[in-house]
Amino acid sequence: MKKRALAALSALTLTLSLTACGGGQQSTGDSGTDAMTPTERVAAAEEKMSALTSLSIDMTQDIGMSFAMADQSQELNMTTKMQMDVIQEPLKAKGTMQIDMGEELGGVQDVELYIMSEDDTANVYMQMGGQWIKQSVTEAELGQYDAADSLELYLDSAADFAEAGTEQVGGADATKFTGVIKGDKLYDVIEESGVLSSLGQTGTDVSEDAIKSMLSELGDLPMSVWINADGYPVQYEMDMSQMIDSILQKALEMEGAADQGMTMTVSKAAMSLTCSNFNAVDDFELPAEAQNATAA
Repeated sequence: MKKRALAALSALTLTLSLTACGGGQQSTGDSGTDAMTPTERVAAAEEKMSALTSLSIDMTQDIGMSFAMADQSQELNMTTKMQMDVIQEPLKAKGTMQIDMGEELGGVQDVELYIMSEDDTANVYMQMGGQWIKQSVTEAELGQYDAADSLELYLDSAADFAEAGTEQVGGADATKFTGVIKGDKLYDVIEESGVLSSLGQTGTDVSEDAIKSMLSELGDLPMSVWINADGYPVQYEMDMSQMIDSILQKALEMEGAADQGMTMTVSKAAMSLTCSNFNAVDDFELPAEAQNATAA
């Protein structure tokens, strides 16, 4: 059971990371952007993503939850760190993750990951505790691992960008832009992030229409993106803590959780991604030991 849960968690974490980031190789130089508005700068960065062929991703994700029922209670504080190299066409990726769920829930779990696609299908390989597990995904599911297409959704959904200064990302200057994802776009964005499927694993069963109704009442979701001197998005941050907790509370209310004496809260749901090595990832193959992986 523990390995199955970690496999699902690994897949979710990979989805969250690859759907939130585009690549950029750090450099200096005049990219001719001085006369552009913040919205135009972000739109130009989105356009450059169409030429993306490969990138490297470093991610940190923090999740904090608490559960209580009758006189029983438990807290979950999970930190996930990941490094992933991605080649876009045909899509394949390799990387490592370290998932820290605290000593009470098993401590630190190291995961090795590969995605290998062929035609309209792909296999996700995960190695945990010396055992390789393989999961096949369809063409539609494969799309969630496409970093460039998914970043396009995020940037298309965001608005009201403002420049917020210059900061160092990966040892080079990058301009920070803050914006919001509007209420009418939130469902698509949060669904793409994988959070809704994760919410379903908590035992809540809420329809798509109900979630859309909840989101329409929650306002806008702040987000930040950093764009380097070459015009590529090199860092992305989004804090969904308040929004995900609000969705969860409404879902629990609809299911009468309070009548059963159950409470559940999300104190933190945030991620930060830094991207580099644009168009410079070396090709790789699936290691021999993963080829005999057990089907999940």
